[in-house]
Amino acid sequence: MKLLRKIVIGLVILILITGTGIFFWLNSFKPDVNTELQLKGLKNTVEVLYDDYGVPHIYAQNEEDLFYAFGYVHAQDRLFQMELMRRLADGRLAELFGKDAVGSDKFFRTLGFRKHAKWTIDSLITKNPDAPFVKASKAYIKGINAYIEKGKMPLEFSLAGIPATPFTLEDSYIISGYMGFTFAEAFRSESIATYIYNKYGNTYLADVWSQWPKGEPTISVQSKDSATKVAAHLASMANQLATIETKAPFPPYHGSNGWVLSGNKTKSGKPILSNDTHIAFSQPSVWYEAHLECAGFKFYGNFLAGTPLAALGHSQYGGWGLTMFENDDVDFFREKANPQNPNQVWYKDHWEDLKIYEETIKVKGEADVKLSVKSSRHGILMNDSFDKMADQKDPIAMWWVFNQFPSHLLEVFYDMAHARNAAEASKAVSTLTAPGLNFMWADTEGNIAWWAAAKLPKRPATVNPMLILDGSTGNDDPIGWYDFSQNPQILNPARGVLYTANNQPDDMGTGLVPGYYVPGDRAKRIEQLLFTDKKDWTPEELRKVINDVTSPSYKGLLKDIIPIIFAEELSPLAKKSIEKLIPWDGSHDLEDIEPTIFYRFLYHIFVNTVKDELGNEVFQTFEHNVNFKRNMIALIKKEDSPWWDNVLTKERETRRQVLTKSLNEAAASLEKQLGTNIEKWQWKKVHTLTHKHPLGILPVVGNFFNVGPFPVPGGRETINNLDFPIDSTGIYEVSYGPALRRIVDFASPKTGTSVLPTGQSGNIMSKHYKDQALLFAEGGSRAELMNKSAIEKVQTGKILFKP
Repeated sequence: MKLLRKIVIGLVILILITGTGIFFWLNSFKPDVNTELQLKGLKNTVEVLYDDYGVPHIYAQNEEDLFYAFGYVHAQDRLFQMELMRRLADGRLAELFGKDAVGSDKFFRTLGFRKHAKWTIDSLITKNPDAPFVKASKAYIKGINAYIEKGKMPLEFSLAGIPATPFTLEDSYIISGYMGFTFAEAFRSESIATYIYNKYGNTYLADVWSQWPKGEPTISVQSKDSATKVAAHLASMANQLATIETKAPFPPYHGSNGWVLSGNKTKSGKPILSNDTHIAFSQPSVWYEAHLECAGFKFYGNFLAGTPLAALGHSQYGGWGLTMFENDDVDFFREKANPQNPNQVWYKDHWEDLKIYEETIKVKGEADVKLSVKSSRHGILMNDSFDKMADQKDPIAMWWVFNQFPSHLLEVFYDMAHARNAAEASKAVSTLTAPGLNFMWADTEGNIAWWAAAKLPKRPATVNPMLILDGSTGNDDPIGWYDFSQNPQILNPARGVLYTANNQPDDMGTGLVPGYYVPGDRAKRIEQLLFTDKKDWTPEELRKVINDVTSPSYKGLLKDIIPIIFAEELSPLAKKSIEKLIPWDGSHDLEDIEPTIFYRFLYHIFVNTVKDELGNEVFQTFEHNVNFKRNMIALIKKEDSPWWDNVLTKERETRRQVLTKSLNEAAASLEKQLGTNIEKWQWKKVHTLTHKHPLGILPVVGNFFNVGPFPVPGGRETINNLDFPIDSTGIYEVSYGPALRRIVDFASPKTGTSVLPTGQSGNIMSKHYKDQALLFAEGGSRAELMNKSAIEKVQTGKILFKP
């Protein structure tokens, strides 16, 4: 017995010693935020104060010192994120993670972001070395490299065996290029549209694929066989791309909400800006906040890892928010390959040689992978980037606006940060080519404005850009470009309110801009709440709007379809489900039962309506496609749509039969999943948010890096847009949503408010790794401090950088 006791005590002591050792080892990776450091090449002393949420407030005497110091502190908090972002966009993840990352590397290597970055630097940077944005960008890179040389490498570098290598300006442009990777929807949309059109005809296509449903809110402005096979191949690419997106350490950008109220609508008498960018959740958070000050420049911004200029922010003069324009900046061309020479395609009346260069992908623990990147006059041939696609007879070329011009993105963001009024902001955004972005502006002069910024192509009148085009004739090629003055935009609207929610902009006189605009649900709800006679809005009241979780569209849909369901054929639980749905106002609060029922019902409607025509692979692509999402309600309301009939049966099914069957199946699946007591089917049980770290997939220690799960309100296309895939599981794990929720009243731009999904720091032992996670899940906020005396009251660290 005594021996057993000694063994137990010994084990306890061993565990304590081991645990203490691990704790101190982990703590050794924490950077020191109370120190003095010398930076070679610094001109004057720079002071950095950290507030109670870990936001750095940087005070310098000149702009180059300012961005030099910012590069250092940004790397100190987010170097691992920076490293993975450049590897992801450059197609170099397999060097760390082995063969599982080869698919991602092939895709991004094919896109050629590094080649594009070199072109941009040769075109814009080398020729303008003294441009202010160039100096700021180079100083930032210098700061990152100073940290790599002097600072502690992140824990993840040790666990993943990552070598510390210097950054270059090319890396910043590569990461910025990844921001332009917004065309995944094009793979889904154009493949499915072409598949449906060629296999079933326009009658089927029209019910699920109108450009913008009639009556949905628009943003106001100032005044045949072979094709079907190619489409199926592109749909297969879309599914592989969806897997790449899901597994990417930092997934791409999706949508967003933003609005600006003029001083005539606010209590303060000055404009209020509200913005929540929608991005796939990850850990660390996508955005990094920093407050930068030097002579003549006072700015608070949100920065992407590895990029020197804020993508959104505000100064003492004005500020802006962003949403995705969602314009169609990608066309897919089916090329006619030469059967005698795989390196030629037909164009008009002759065979043209493809441009070819070789890439080598290094793979950890495996042999190198060789990749031939081929391009036609229309763009990169995508087949070699995907499994089982390289040998397809008709290769698919991707024409992308981003590849037609050097990138002005860093210059745009620099000029926006220094803009003092709407005229200067308009000039700044006019040079943006891709990705398409909605800029919402407000300033202390009282101006509010919106610009849909992008280089918009002119296409032949006969071309439907939502279908795969013919590359062999030349008849489908773009024919020019619109001037920026013809882009959708508005300055100081009479209503005193402007907003964007990734919905269709109105016509500026050249026709509606084609794109992958999302359903009008959020737009409708924003108009319900903001298009009123209220003239005393406050930031606190707008915080309630940004957290709103009610969708007005679902109530109208249910009102239309519930009366036609065969009530006598419903199971007892299905009848109880209908009783819940009848009075539902579309709210998605944690305790609500109705959204749990509704989305299950919706899934079975999808399966019983379109899966028989599309098959498994195309159906997977179809469900989360924005064109279908925005036309879904119109389809379900249409009594005589051909989609209701199951093409695999002899009988002709009706809408009434399909809806009745779907509700019964939904109730049965919910009973199996959550039990017979319908009162326990709360939304909080099935709708959760986990912020996944790239190393979260590791066994045992993975959950140590992840943050969550949290039960969260909101849902698909509510203003608080916590979206998810709808599938057979009945579990709705949030895939993307607001990457911040930011509000600034320009009566007092130094006292904005915001919240990040997790926290500022990428260091797992930092108290700022996840100190905002619960605040975010519960719809809260904290201050964006710009007043030095207020910062000093909550100061948690101070770094002095000296020459």
